[in-house]
Amino acid sequence: MPPGTRDYYEILGVSRSADEKEIKRAFRRLARKFHPDVNPGDKDAERKFKEIGEAYEVLRDPQKRQQYDRFGHLGDAWRQAAASSPGGFTWSTTAGPDFDGFGNLNDLIDEFLGGRGAPFAGARTRPRRGQDVQAEIDLTLEDAFRGAVRQVALPISQACPTCQGSGLAGGTSVCRTCGGRGQTAQTKRLEVKIPPGVRTGSKIRVAGQGAAGSAGERGDLYLIPKIASHPFFRRRGDDLYCDMPVTYAEAALGADIEVPTLNGRVTMKLPPGTSSGQRLRLAGRGMPGRRGTGDLYVRIGIVVPKDLTEEEKQLIDRLGRMRRDNPRANLRA
Repeated sequence: MPPGTRDYYEILGVSRSADEKEIKRAFRRLARKFHPDVNPGDKDAERKFKEIGEAYEVLRDPQKRQQYDRFGHLGDAWRQAAASSPGGFTWSTTAGPDFDGFGNLNDLIDEFLGGRGAPFAGARTRPRRGQDVQAEIDLTLEDAFRGAVRQVALPISQACPTCQGSGLAGGTSVCRTCGGRGQTAQTKRLEVKIPPGVRTGSKIRVAGQGAAGSAGERGDLYLIPKIASHPFFRRRGDDLYCDMPVTYAEAALGADIEVPTLNGRVTMKLPPGTSSGQRLRLAGRGMPGRRGTGDLYVRIGIVVPKDLTEEEKQLIDRLGRMRRDNPRANLRA
């Protein structure tokens, strides 16, 4: 190419045989590197940023790229040559040949990034939905089992210009982002319904209660449950587990025993000859879930009394001599 001619392939740092994916990757990398917001006041970065946008607009379009490959050796006059050639086209770019300003170039990058590109400083942007925000909410296992209604404090974004509402602190009036600087955000109270069966780390969506957008449409609020440990039950998925102490006589002869559940006490039949550590299942006594209610697994623990009377000792000794079982007979080292 003649001296001073801009080589679009060189600008993007790709070969002339580069495919569409390579061109896109190069464009994204360079656009972020020379972004005006990343390089405030840097005229050289601004110039390169415009060149990157122009190069990508040409090379991403198969027809424009074909004409550029054919007439690009003419320098900037290739546009006119392409337009006047048989089968040529009228040259145009989204923001004029020199990409004056960042408005339409921002739209180009935003389109390329799937609508996730951040607006450039001073850019003409489309109305955007507000950001989603998250906050933890403390719950008990009983709350998670039955469902609950909770009051959540939401910071009003106007009261905290630093975070614009993104420093949501569930259940308090202190903005997490600004709180470290001694600022307190004004709050509004919101009543939220917690559905039964939620787990730690799951998300509860509250539509339209996130940060405000440029067009007034708010994002969503996502509450992240943090469920406290329970003194009796352990949770695994939708199933619950607990330990149940029984006497030697109950385990040996069998018995009907009462077992606590999150929905009241139930009677469980303990089979004769139950061993310590044996696990019994109470179907449908666990946590509610998407596929139905989980189960409650009860692990039996035989409690051996430590204050035996002489008569009790004699009876147990007699029983031991009557039985010839050796529970260790099949052990192998």
